[in-house]
Amino acid sequence: MPLNVPVTITVPPIDRSFTVHTDRQRWSAEQLAAEGDGRAALEAAVREGVRKAASACAYAQLTEPDIAVATHPDGSVTMTGRVLCDEGDCHAAAQRHHFDAAESIEAKAAADWVAQKELDLAPGELGVVQERVLSDEDRRQRRASFGFVLAGVLCTAAGAGMDQYDYTKPAGTSPGTDVNVWFWTNVDSLCNTLAFPAVVAGALLVLFGFGRLVVTNTAK
Repeated sequence: MPLNVPVTITVPPIDRSFTVHTDRQRWSAEQLAAEGDGRAALEAAVREGVRKAASACAYAQLTEPDIAVATHPDGSVTMTGRVLCDEGDCHAAAQRHHFDAAESIEAKAAADWVAQKELDLAPGELGVVQERVLSDEDRRQRRASFGFVLAGVLCTAAGAGMDQYDYTKPAGTSPGTDVNVWFWTNVDSLCNTLAFPAVVAGALLVLFGFGRLVVTNTAK
């Protein structure tokens, strides 16, 4: 699983942004046995996966990754390679990626790995915050919140527009005898009736949308 994870390392009073270029592969016992040296072949594949994760990054291409090995009861082996990179372009690109559920697990592991690395900092100075990754459900919740805000803004604008509408029937005409006068008189009456409720409803929708967005952002 080639992956680029944006991570912020907080060293008071400075925040430093990094990217973890990573790849994790699990080979079955059969896959390992099919190679002359299964573990060496797996490690080579993981190193290549790290390079592919960020093909334009010099750190990923030239730095030997840290390799973590996990052996499983069924004989399979998982290897994870990681390289820590401080290129701004890599960090910006990694931030634009939306992680799925499986990638989020690896992203958290990458952040934990950074927290344990020696970065020439005094004990206690290192704090790591994994930048929030959005699941499909997160994105749906956000879209719904922005939808409520947009609907509220449109409703408020419509109410304000209706409040400004004022029809004055021509002199000598009557709604009872002129269809046009009857129509526009009723439109004017309807606008006067709906203007204030529309503004109130719009304002409530905007507040609800923003409140929902805050809850979505803080609940994860």
